[in-house]
Amino acid sequence: MNITWKIFFSSVLTMTITFCTAGYILIFIFFESGYKQSVNSAIDLSSMFLQTFGNYMVNEQDGEEVEEAVGAIANNMLKENVRIYIEDEKGKSVYTDAAFEGKEQQLERGDAKGISYILTKEGTEYYIRVSNQIQVGDVWYYAWTDHNVTNLFTERENEIWIYNQFLVWIVLINGVISWTLARFIVHPIRKISQGAERIAGGDLDYRLSIRNHDEIGNMAINFNRMADSLAGEIAKLEDIAERQEEFIGSFAHELKTPLTSIIGYADLLRSNRQTEEERFIGANYIFQEGKRLENLSLRLLELTVLGKDEICCRQVDVSQLLKEMEGIMAPALEKQHIELVWETSEQRLSIEPELIKSVFFNLIDNARKALKSGGTIRVVGSREADGYVIEVKDNGTGIPKEKLDRITDAFYMVDKSRSRQQGGAGLGLSICKKIMELHGGGLLFESELGQGTSVKMRFPVYDEPEED
Repeated sequence: MNITWKIFFSSVLTMTITFCTAGYILIFIFFESGYKQSVNSAIDLSSMFLQTFGNYMVNEQDGEEVEEAVGAIANNMLKENVRIYIEDEKGKSVYTDAAFEGKEQQLERGDAKGISYILTKEGTEYYIRVSNQIQVGDVWYYAWTDHNVTNLFTERENEIWIYNQFLVWIVLINGVISWTLARFIVHPIRKISQGAERIAGGDLDYRLSIRNHDEIGNMAINFNRMADSLAGEIAKLEDIAERQEEFIGSFAHELKTPLTSIIGYADLLRSNRQTEEERFIGANYIFQEGKRLENLSLRLLELTVLGKDEICCRQVDVSQLLKEMEGIMAPALEKQHIELVWETSEQRLSIEPELIKSVFFNLIDNARKALKSGGTIRVVGSREADGYVIEVKDNGTGIPKEKLDRITDAFYMVDKSRSRQQGGAGLGLSICKKIMELHGGGLLFESELGQGTSVKMRFPVYDEPEED
């Protein structure tokens, strides 16, 4: 059973039970109230009649005169739907209503000290029978009055019949309203279910357009957020898969190129007689390509180690570290007539020096490769609100903006032919990124074609404890 039918049956059943219970309770409350009023009225009339009868019997007449007098009193005081029977303590009838004839044996005397009543039914007629007594002189008289209350029961039956007809219409109307409301309530839930089916079927762009300002509306908003998150995660996974595929392709290509050269020159040296100079050239090519393979394997090993190991940091003066780098890079920069400018403030950082030297070397070397003969590389260090920043900036060829997001991917090269000519494998910036992440920092790249590239290294700064 779907939720629409559940809401429908629950609503109709609840409404029906509520109306039935409330209606019948009200009908029987009103009936009981009317019945009590009839009982009290019957007792009051019986008491007044018997009191009048007692006053009359003080001056007792003969039997015929008593019967006529009692009949006159009954006609004056009682209603037409009341019948009377009176007898003395010896069981002798004093007055008998015609309607009582033949029923005297059914009468039972009540308590001599009070009034009693019972409800009797004769055919389709209902009576409240009041039993009363009075003492006149030394004689006790017993009186029974039957008060017809059939109309009270008839009214109750009519009210029940009318209410049943009313209840049928109420149930029908409530059924129509409940079905309409159930469909209205379930419609957005059905849309959410259909949306889930579409997304499960691969339609990740589908979004719900429910505008309810209630729990269902909140569910739709959260559903769309979940779909956005799912689509984002799947896009990331697809991007990762694509990059892994590119990584494998690039790695295979990087292996194939030197191996092809090595195999080719080795075969040439093996199959033909060569002059000393030709053998030297061939051996040199084999040596260079072998070094390139060695460099590639070392870089891959470095990436693997950085992804698994923790580093041991210590406080190092960044200015001193940069001076060491200036000495290391000087020969290569002087060969290309490149000027290296340092502008740093004194600052101690918690770092692993050898790893940070590797970052400096890669960034400065990349800047050197982007410059032709001449040019300037600026290294600027400054304290900022959120840490210490070292910027390596050149005025070289620059990098297209659409490629900046990929330059830290393994084996990714902006200019593959130039990188291979200069001995690059596309792993340097990937290693730099991992080193900076291990230090709790990061790299920020900015570049314009023809203007140059800026790389900012951001380091967290921890205040050193004061010495006592």
